[in-house]
Amino acid sequence: MKRTQIYIDENIYNDIAKEAKSEKRTVSDIIREMLARELRLRKRQKSAKSAEILMKLANIAVEGPSDISVKGEDYFIEELTK
Repeated sequence: MKRTQIYIDENIYNDIAKEAKSEKRTVSDIIREMLARELRLRKRQKSAKSAEILMKLANIAVEGPSDISVKGEDYFIEELTK
């Protein structure tokens, strides 16, 4: 485990401290849990976005234009920039 120091808004700290006290846990434990939860959520969102892009690309390949073998990269870039 790594040790670090952060600055957080006093109101946020007070809310976390109240939660920690009511659950008989440390503030650090609550913060670690919240950070881990947020990171898992962000990873899932990135995975879902990647899967969505892949499905769009698969649809282009199946239903898409006849020049996909020549301009496939152009279509790919177009999908990523939407």
